[in-house]
Amino acid sequence: MRIHLEFSPEQGHLQRVRLEYAFALFCAIYRHEKVATRQAGSADMRIVYGPSSRQSCSQPTLELGNLYRPRSIREPAPPPKQFERNARSTVLFYSPIAGAEPDWLAEIFEWVSCADEYSIVGRDAQGRIDFRDSYIGRNRLDLSVPYAAVAMRFLEEALCQHLPGYPTGRRSQMAGTSHLVVNTHDVDILPAGYFRSLYRLAKYSLISLLVFNSAASAAVQAGKALSMAMGGPNPLDQSPQLLRGEVSKGVGATYFLIARQRHRRDANYRIDDPTVRELMHTIERQGMEVALHGSYNSLDEPGGLTAEFKQLRAEGFRPRGNRQHWLRFTLDRLIPAVEQSGALYDTSVGWDHSGFRAGACFAFPPYNFASEKASTFLEIPLAVMEIGLVSAGTPPADWFDRVARVLSNSRQYGPGGISLLWHPTAFGAGQLPREIERIFWKLIEQRSDWNDRWVSALDFVRLESERYIKVGLLPPEYGSDIVAPAECALRSNVG
Repeated sequence: MRIHLEFSPEQGHLQRVRLEYAFALFCAIYRHEKVATRQAGSADMRIVYGPSSRQSCSQPTLELGNLYRPRSIREPAPPPKQFERNARSTVLFYSPIAGAEPDWLAEIFEWVSCADEYSIVGRDAQGRIDFRDSYIGRNRLDLSVPYAAVAMRFLEEALCQHLPGYPTGRRSQMAGTSHLVVNTHDVDILPAGYFRSLYRLAKYSLISLLVFNSAASAAVQAGKALSMAMGGPNPLDQSPQLLRGEVSKGVGATYFLIARQRHRRDANYRIDDPTVRELMHTIERQGMEVALHGSYNSLDEPGGLTAEFKQLRAEGFRPRGNRQHWLRFTLDRLIPAVEQSGALYDTSVGWDHSGFRAGACFAFPPYNFASEKASTFLEIPLAVMEIGLVSAGTPPADWFDRVARVLSNSRQYGPGGISLLWHPTAFGAGQLPREIERIFWKLIEQRSDWNDRWVSALDFVRLESERYIKVGLLPPEYGSDIVAPAECALRSNVG
């Protein structure tokens, strides 16, 4: 569908650039074509703000409520309002006028820009925004619902109603294609000597008992420590086995490694250690990706993240993306740091909880409020972290269903582009219950039934960046130095 977006004369510059960003993102996800003003007469549809514009054109026209008004980033978003249409419900930031179409572009912008987060002053013990203070947390919304994608679906259906004969429901461009899942592993811990590993196993056992209230897991971990003390294998040495399993299953993956250690919460290894370098080379030889796990303090000083990318490059690697260790970031620091580093993607925007922090079950260039435009990189949202299943306090029998629901909701509303995170130490029952490992492999086994395609973050960029370039959200030269999709040997086939 070729769509032209037309504004009302009274709308200011900030309204326009922010709503244009939301419109471009909608077009990217649904593969619509943006039509410029000079070619407006050739559009199939118009989205307009204001009734006066509606009388000036002959094309089918959807008039949106002119509800969005820019506010200070220190001002929180308005509270959610319930909305229902055709047996589907959601929440809105802005209540529509009776009989009028909601301002769907404003709804998309509020969610994907995470504008509300900039108003949150409080920080948790790690210097992060606490989930309980977030828009979803304080308003007790369902985190497993991709609200931005739901708004896009309502907008798509409204457009289809104004264009007779156009297919409604799921976009034909989406039907028959795979739902993309970005498979990721944060390498926080590697084997670091006999006594240190025993100490860490004992620590995990106490955490299971005192924090997660799982005597069964604590007993298993204590048993693993005892077995290792008596000459058995190190249960924390799981990266090689995980890599072999993924290769045998034919899935792609990205392994994030920490480049420097300036805080006690950083990695217990150094990337210039020969055994660590060999592990990274093995990951790449098997067709997987090595990327940067931004250290605990990487955003605390100007150029810190860029310096860590340089450290990985100095060891002979070409990291193209990042995820922040401990998810320790605020957007006002993360966005400029990733842009400065020249990274193609980031995948930090998520919670320990399972669901959609930005309401997005798709990748997107984050909105940069400092420059009032889209960022120069893709954000691949973090939708599931395995430790969040354990810490949520739900019974282990429900863990798989929680992940399956997030994936199902993503699959229902878009082409994918969300990431799942399983730390290598989550395997082997040395850190987390054995059920966590079983869930990971079960998700892989189910992927053909669900039409999921598991890829590395870089392969996702190769496959999907063009849709964002076409609508002007990413620069034309974005990713020009990486292998084109047709030339890339992907370990990502369904089944």
